Amino acid sequence: MKKMILMALFFGAIFFYSQTSQAQIGAYNTMVGVTGGTNVGGTVKQFITDSGALDLLVYNRWKGWVGALLFEHHWDIREFDGLEWYVGAGGHYGMWKKGKGIPPWEYKITRDYNVFGVDAIVGLEYNINHSNFYIGGYWKPAYNFADFTDLWEDEAAFTLRYSF
Repeated sequence: MKKMILMALFFGAIFFYSQTSQAQIGAYNTMVGVTGGTNVGGTVKQFITDSGALDLLVYNRWKGWVGALLFEHHWDIREFDGLEWYVGAGGHYGMWKKGKGIPPWEYKITRDYNVFGVDAIVGLEYNINHSNFYIGGYWKPAYNFADFTDLWEDEAAFTLRYSF
């Protein structure tokens, strides 16, 4: 229940900020979309400065759920109109329920697992034909501080986002 309340507060803050923010890079302030690759889920990106954005990723991996909040810094690639790259960092929290999840550190899950840690991210985004649609891809290595304390360097995904 606490997690749902925190998520509701976070989305409420993003909505409130999107209504009052004047910062804008490219043609958008807020984007929503889907992500797919080693994970499958959703994403909400909100610019909070001219080139800095908060990106919330909520996705399913190994039959469990992970949420990551990242700060990303964006740069235009001048040679390619509509293309930009970004780097960033943040944190994540994940959970796998007994009997349902299949985290890679267990042959058979016999208890609930909750992990938290730090993340890095590097990616590209391309504005499709100067529209409200963006495609992209990212690589997001992560390190856990609880349960499976190791580096997850294999997380990569494509994104399709809509800006408003």
